[in-house]
Amino acid sequence: MDSSALPSKRGRPARLTRERVVRVARRLAARDRVDHLTMRRLAAALGVMPNALYTYFPDKASILDAVLDDLIGDVERPSARVGWRRGLAALMRSYRAVLLSEPGLIPLTVSRPMLGPNAMRLREDMLALLLRRDLDGGTAVDAYLSLFAYTTGFVAFEAGRAPGEGDRRQRGEAREMYAALSDEDFPATRALARRLTERAGDREFERGLASLLAGFAAPGRR
Repeated sequence: MDSSALPSKRGRPARLTRERVVRVARRLAARDRVDHLTMRRLAAALGVMPNALYTYFPDKASILDAVLDDLIGDVERPSARVGWRRGLAALMRSYRAVLLSEPGLIPLTVSRPMLGPNAMRLREDMLALLLRRDLDGGTAVDAYLSLFAYTTGFVAFEAGRAPGEGDRRQRGEAREMYAALSDEDFPATRALARRLTERAGDREFERGLASLLAGFAAPGRR
């Protein structure tokens, strides 16, 4: 348990700060899911009354925005000397790793605006790398959105079902169902049944990412 959420040795909670509110809110949301985080639960974890939170945040939505930006702040920035394609790939790999480390926070990436300072910096890094490819502005924005949508969607799909016996059983059942389909109506699904039911991971992510980047690197893509 995060020691910041525990009372001090004198029996009083640690001094409340904006950073501490965000840190504990992030821990609770990651553990219990975003929709279970309430101002009352957060205040209890911090050892304060709920109204104390309003000194730093006007409402729960602003806390979630701050938690999302704190999460984005963990994405590692590539070296300034790296090429545009390697730089973008490094950013998306780090973004994926950050989301996988706290899958309970994935819903924030699609439900909250990315307008905090860390998100702004990540966006700037990505757009600057894309402009090195000499893309026009519209294509650079398209590429930025495509990379974020691909990575976020892949991670959501990847983390949607925890690995283990239950996951293996469900994949086995799906494989049997595909194999029992009519060869006349579903020849492609039957032929690819085993591959379709393999768990997505690094290999699949890297292949999809490489394909996206190759598309924006194609000659004449402006």
